[in-house]
Amino acid sequence: MLGGTLVLGCSGGGGGNDDDSATAALTEGPGTATDATTTTPTTSDGTGVDPTEGEPADCEGPLDPGPAPLRRLTHTQYNNTVRDLFPGVTLPLQTIAVDPKVNGFENNADVQTPSALLIEQYQRAALAVTEAAWATPEAFLPCAADGGGEPQQCGHTFILDFGARAFRRPLTADEEAAFLGFFDQQLAETNFSVALQLTTQALLQSPAFLYFLEFGGEPVEGGEAVALTGHELATRLSYFLWDSMPDAQLFAAAAAGDLDTVEGLAAEAMRMLDDSKARGALVNFHRQWFDFDGVELINPDPATYPNYSPDLRAAMRAELDRFVESTLFEGPGTFASLLTSTETDVDATLAALYGVEAPPPGEWAPALLDPAQRSGILTRAGFLARTAHAVHPSPVKRGVFVLARLLCVPPAPPPANVNTNPPDEGEPGQPKTNRERYAKHTAQADCASCHTTIDGVGFGFEHYDALGRWRDLDNGEPVDASGELIGTDVDGAFDGAIELSQKLATSTQAHNCVVSQVYRYALGRGTTAADLCSLGDLRAQFAASSGDVRALLLAVVTSDAFRTRKEAP
Repeated sequence: MLGGTLVLGCSGGGGGNDDDSATAALTEGPGTATDATTTTPTTSDGTGVDPTEGEPADCEGPLDPGPAPLRRLTHTQYNNTVRDLFPGVTLPLQTIAVDPKVNGFENNADVQTPSALLIEQYQRAALAVTEAAWATPEAFLPCAADGGGEPQQCGHTFILDFGARAFRRPLTADEEAAFLGFFDQQLAETNFSVALQLTTQALLQSPAFLYFLEFGGEPVEGGEAVALTGHELATRLSYFLWDSMPDAQLFAAAAAGDLDTVEGLAAEAMRMLDDSKARGALVNFHRQWFDFDGVELINPDPATYPNYSPDLRAAMRAELDRFVESTLFEGPGTFASLLTSTETDVDATLAALYGVEAPPPGEWAPALLDPAQRSGILTRAGFLARTAHAVHPSPVKRGVFVLARLLCVPPAPPPANVNTNPPDEGEPGQPKTNRERYAKHTAQADCASCHTTIDGVGFGFEHYDALGRWRDLDNGEPVDASGELIGTDVDGAFDGAIELSQKLATSTQAHNCVVSQVYRYALGRGTTAADLCSLGDLRAQFAASSGDVRALLLAVVTSDAFRTRKEAP
């Protein structure tokens, strides 16, 4: 191909589902944090690294930036990038396979394995994008659609500009010769439009477009790292903060050397965080971290929840995006506020579920939720429904999620050959409430070691049914939502998800876990022992900012780990 070769458990709850499959879906063994589809686990404990590595011996001098595996555009980044490559043009969203998730994230380089299907999808996407773009060529061509009086000159001008933006750096002399020569050959055999479309398709299938190729520049004094070039830093920065390619101002900053200093990099990062694209990118990070997409898969039992509708499901999903964006950009902007805020947006269907005043049909409006019933994202209907079965809520799913995603201490999977059949409802002598049914976990020796911790968290959500509605009674019995945190820095009893959220909002371990999750996402890889010093420094800065999320993003982009890469052997 032109421009380079393209290489690309124990007894669970109702609905007949096995809850411990949820545990296995988030964990693949002690000390790992992955999803079921992940083939390469990422080690994680309360510090975010393999606990067997211990504490770093020395953090003086240049920090070890850790590994820098070859990363590829995610499906979201691909669609955002082609959108920005053709401003003013309406492009259809392209289907690009989602790679296996690690810690919920879709950008982990360790599992970005190319396949024949993926290569075919990139080829089809390149064809579809260019076909749609050339429906309105006047939006981006520097000349008439037929090339005008100097079709070769116009084609060369477009290719050099488009290629530099697509590759996120100026083309090399060899690349210029290859792509311009290919265009000239096609122009001689066909016409201007066909020749330019074919060349554009070749650019969009090049590894330089699909992958983040980082070679680095000058060695860092006293270490084994090399500083990333200005264009490599611009690319890291834009795909972390915008989920898309650099804009003209960021390209100019890279070319001028402004990104070579911490001050220059921070200035560009602050500018970018004030751009609307940062909102979408930060929401997308939380979409993956909190698995917002899982809301779209819920299927509540219609006999138990006759008021459920696809419109309600869509509203649950949309509320999560709105909540994250408003809390981080209009609200306090802290991790604690994500766990404690009672402010949200509702439409008519959500207003009925929450018991607040409804806006007119088809509209959204701000709402204050009852602070005795709702506190932050863990008490929003979308999260609660996503961690439930068709009939009953799931303390296991809810507990595992909090432990794995918010405390970075994912439980081990259930032992083999354990009976996972839940007790039947309605049988004489069987438990009446959801909590009583799940209490069977701790009555079995094989299950108690893990489920004492898991269910201790998950039982705190018993006031919410499988649709996320508040309830005081469960099957006619008073709800018991008492729980206990075990093995954390905020251990102890709590009553209900509001007290749990408040505990997590003050937890150093939870704040440290946030740093680990952002760090993994920013670098597109898992954490290793080499990251201990970097993580320690970032955690100190996050604590000093009182958990300000934007401050954490700035700390990450100005860190040695973000600005450098390990020198090639």
